Amino acid sequence: ASQLLLIYYLLLYEDVRLINAATLIANGRKIKSYSNAFLSELPIKYLLHQAQKDQMSYGGLFSPLLRLLATHFPQLSLVDDWMDDQVFGDSCRHHIDTNLSDIAIDEAFQCIEENPYRTGKILKAMLSKNPTDIWPFAEITVKYIRSVLGDQVPRHIQELYREVWLRLNTVLPRCLWIMTINALLDINNANAKNVTVTQENVLVDPLQVLRCDVRVFRCGPILKIILRILEASLAASRSQL
Repeated sequence: ASQLLLIYYLLLYEDVRLINAATLIANGRKIKSYSNAFLSELPIKYLLHQAQKDQMSYGGLFSPLLRLLATHFPQLSLVDDWMDDQVFGDSCRHHIDTNLSDIAIDEAFQCIEENPYRTGKILKAMLSKNPTDIWPFAEITVKYIRSVLGDQVPRHIQELYREVWLRLNTVLPRCLWIMTINALLDINNANAKNVTVTQENVLVDPLQVLRCDVRVFRCGPILKIILRILEASLAASRSQL
């Protein structure tokens, strides 16, 4: 409850700040605001999903929180996102006894084309755990998204990867989106070399999402991920206008 109240305070502060911004500026008062980077590291959507499951306990808090979220963070209020969260959220598949570690994941993706069974086993193990338990492996998992685009990678493995990504998407979606965009930047594009996309970049130009490895457009499961990020980025950009 304390975490939800803190999120409510942050969102309500942003709401009041934006409503009174013109008056405060006219009076010469400085307005303090939370940075996009800070807000993106808060598990806002994840906590709201927990409240949704127990609305009897959080009935007075859930509705105003949802309203504030839809107003100021429409990218976290997408219908498709929420429907997928119901499928890939906390409901675990049958437990798979596989040791998950950065090394195990690294080795599994290194041989994704030669031994896809090993990669699939790791991905299934990730799907058998709660999203918060696998979030520590988000960075290394996204790091290998480009390897999933290989011509020799079975479609089944690509689909499993997408399901793991959607599971991670229920925890800190905006952090995940930026990691994914940067991992898929078109390395053959001279303008994209040595470039790191930030939250602010995407708010200004959401179409940066599409400046990715061209193989994405030939890989259905990964293309769905990119389109999901694009939809959210466009929603976030419109809210800033």
